Amino acid sequence: MKTRLYVFYAVILCCFILPVTGSFCSDFSNEDCMECHSDSTLTKMSEKGVEVPLYVDLSKFSASLHGEFQCTECHASITELPHEEELKKPDCGLCHEDVTEVYLKSYHGHALAEGDLDAPCCWCCHSKHYIYPKDDSLSTINPLNQPKTCARCHSDPTLVEKHRIPIPDPSEAYQKSIHYKRIREEEIISSATCSDCHGAHDLQPATHPGSMINRMNVPKTCSKCHEEIYKVYMESVHGQGLLAGASESPVCTDCHSEHSIKEHTDPTSTVFTTVVSKRTCAHCHEAEQIISKYGLTEAPVNSYNDSYHGLAVRGGSTVAANCASCHGVHDIRPSSDPKSSIHKDNLMKTCAKCHPGISANVAVGKVHIKPTSESDRLIYYISKIYIILIFVVIGGMLLHNGLDFLKKARAKYKNIHSHSDTKVSANEFVRLNLNERVQHVLLMVSFFILVFTGFALKYPESWWAAPLVRWEGAFAFRGLLHRIAGAVMIALSFYHLFYIGITRRGRRHLIDLFPRWKDVSDVIQMVKYYIGLAKDKPRFARYNYMEKAEYWALVWGTIVMSVTGVILWYENLAMKFFPKWVSDVSTVIHLYEAILATLAIIVWHFYFQFLDPHVYPMNFTCITGKISEEDMKEEHPLEYEKLTDTSKG
Repeated sequence: MKTRLYVFYAVILCCFILPVTGSFCSDFSNEDCMECHSDSTLTKMSEKGVEVPLYVDLSKFSASLHGEFQCTECHASITELPHEEELKKPDCGLCHEDVTEVYLKSYHGHALAEGDLDAPCCWCCHSKHYIYPKDDSLSTINPLNQPKTCARCHSDPTLVEKHRIPIPDPSEAYQKSIHYKRIREEEIISSATCSDCHGAHDLQPATHPGSMINRMNVPKTCSKCHEEIYKVYMESVHGQGLLAGASESPVCTDCHSEHSIKEHTDPTSTVFTTVVSKRTCAHCHEAEQIISKYGLTEAPVNSYNDSYHGLAVRGGSTVAANCASCHGVHDIRPSSDPKSSIHKDNLMKTCAKCHPGISANVAVGKVHIKPTSESDRLIYYISKIYIILIFVVIGGMLLHNGLDFLKKARAKYKNIHSHSDTKVSANEFVRLNLNERVQHVLLMVSFFILVFTGFALKYPESWWAAPLVRWEGAFAFRGLLHRIAGAVMIALSFYHLFYIGITRRGRRHLIDLFPRWKDVSDVIQMVKYYIGLAKDKPRFARYNYMEKAEYWALVWGTIVMSVTGVILWYENLAMKFFPKWVSDVSTVIHLYEAILATLAIIVWHFYFQFLDPHVYPMNFTCITGKISEEDMKEEHPLEYEKLTDTSKG
């Protein structure tokens, strides 16, 4: 009876227990295995044709989590030494059944079950023999080491191409992120790692509904660390859109990026102040598909880019308002929501963060302007009028100067012009005294500084604008320089008023500059002369119609630019007493008047100063203050006769 019982136990032992526990090998100690595996040169060829080292450092293994195990507890198929070269792979599920069950349902697990030799198994991530706790710096899944562990596959160009992995080297991007920076520099091991966002054993692709990185699940995944932000986001228009099933509604990774998440103060961050409006928000709010699908409008993006805030940000300003400054960061709500920062009742408080002292007038008028015949009509029609005015005025100047150039060039070529290169007299007349020349220099310098610094703001991406907008600290200097030049021009204007009102010479200038009916007949006579219908050109006094037109255009332009410039300069004060649309109108007028003035100087003043064949290469009167007797006879015969008659008398 006892013999039969022993036989029964032996059968049970042989058939069930020994195959599982490997007790046949219980006589083989780790030291027995190390007789071969202590050889650091011991290798074999893997199934993928790669040479694999078989060396085991017993001291490192003994210090690992499995250090108390015998080799044969994992390598249970070993029945004799030396063993077969190809061993059955260890089954980690014998001890980690629950984890194995989860893993086999993952993307990696499915690939492994389908026979994909590239699919990662347990020891691909946890290592083979030296398995340490996660908080151990030697562990392959330690937060510091995890990027390198995942990079073995995800940064391998061959595997990336073979398996069409969408992001080729996420590890490199992650190691530049704020998450890894805090692990590496601040030793905050709770900072997010690969497995925190993608999952560890239950990893799934982004297209899988249960994936932690599926668009619909991203906010919840991030909430593990950013719970309060998650609550705020889910109440926002973006969060509510996501709950409603709008898959295009932006989630955390759309704004902050995926792997290379940077702190918002980092200039390379996708949420850095100069990037938010240009790229991050515009990515959706300029997308035609999203705009048409959800009934949005591209007006906010376009109008912001053309506003002072947008131009300043495009120029590199880090203090100008961007989208988030007004709409909020995570708690973005529609303007109809009473809790929204851009609700009409909250707008003054929102704008006051940057513009202290403003009143509720800031809510009178649209924020994002889209001038059309139906909307923002005042700005629309002012723009249209200025565009027509610019074409008519500058076009007329070009035509006039073109005719003048042809007439004088032909005369000079034939050498029949009354002004010969041979001087017949050395007499000179004072055209501008020292005071007037200083005024002219100050006007010229301040004007060109205003033009350069003003258009640098309007066209910040231009190469010539770089020194004033895109260089370090340049944008603030540009604004300061523009205001100084504006102040100089305004001060000069008041001084000029004093000069022409108080001094006898100034009053004489003003009287001579007043338009007269003769100027109209002079224009007609001059055109006839240009086209050959009149033999002689009109005889001019101290100032011809061209000089008068330029002077009064300067007066008008200075008044317009000064008034609108002061409104824009003291914007906080302006918005305290005037509705916002006053500033908007001032901006439009300031821009178009600047364009008109600049073109007029280039086309009109520069022609008579430099390109006129009569004075080429330059009229030096503005420097010397004098005009020759020959030029006086030619250009201002009536004035010449008056002066010479007076001298004779």
